[in-house]
Amino acid sequence: MTLRPRLIVSDLDGTFLDPMGQVTAINRDAVVDAVDAGIGVLLATGRPPRWLGVIEDLPVGHPLVISSNGALLWDLQERRPLISHPVDAVVAQDAMAAIRDELPEVTFGVEIGMRFGHEPGWDWFEEAPVGDAFFTATGTDLVAEPFVKFLVQHVGLPSDPLAATVEQIVGDALTVTHSNFHSSIGLLEVSAPGVSKATLLQEWCIDQGIDAADVAAFGDMPNDRTMLEWVGQPHIMEQSHPSLHSVVGSSGRPAVRIGSNAASAVGARIREWL
Repeated sequence: MTLRPRLIVSDLDGTFLDPMGQVTAINRDAVVDAVDAGIGVLLATGRPPRWLGVIEDLPVGHPLVISSNGALLWDLQERRPLISHPVDAVVAQDAMAAIRDELPEVTFGVEIGMRFGHEPGWDWFEEAPVGDAFFTATGTDLVAEPFVKFLVQHVGLPSDPLAATVEQIVGDALTVTHSNFHSSIGLLEVSAPGVSKATLLQEWCIDQGIDAADVAAFGDMPNDRTMLEWVGQPHIMEQSHPSLHSVVGSSGRPAVRIGSNAASAVGARIREWL
């Protein structure tokens, strides 16, 4: 039987949240009981802070979330970052120009904590949101404020081939990942070099005195891969991206494939440790 971890880390969309983007009673109760049993719980997501309301009331014993693919350690109570790894604006502009030279159909957006900016032509595929949290800009105006990641949208080219092309263009100047493979619309998330869920998780665990071998993690998409490889007990969802099927954790254990988020598989796995 797998040893009980000291810390459980879970992605949100496609993993801890159900297909409607909600916390199920099974997952919530499992987390509560894990915390009561002395197991730490930390959520790690590509979501920006403005999309974290669904977990604000989840009783994990602390208000911290790894947000924006590891660019932010966000405090849900104080609504501010405790750690931030912004993207260098000059590096981002150079990368955007190079990407557009190769793929002129792309549109860019930037994540600024609680705000989101995008170029004209950004496709929302539904009614565009309005309010102070959203703005439209181009060129230097788009990157005028510090931002933690920029997005690359391509209508017609899926995320996997889009990522392969963009990774070749930017090299190691930036970190390229994504969390979508079902759609023909490509959407990439680009962070500062070396920034990922894994790097911020490692930073947090060092501060807490927790070894990677004592961490169990759950994920389903390419932006979870480095996190799953860093921990001792990696788990992937039934519907995970094919690139995760070969994941091996730092302990040498292959990732355990569990059920789907629709079946609250994360909560069911946690129950096995209690």
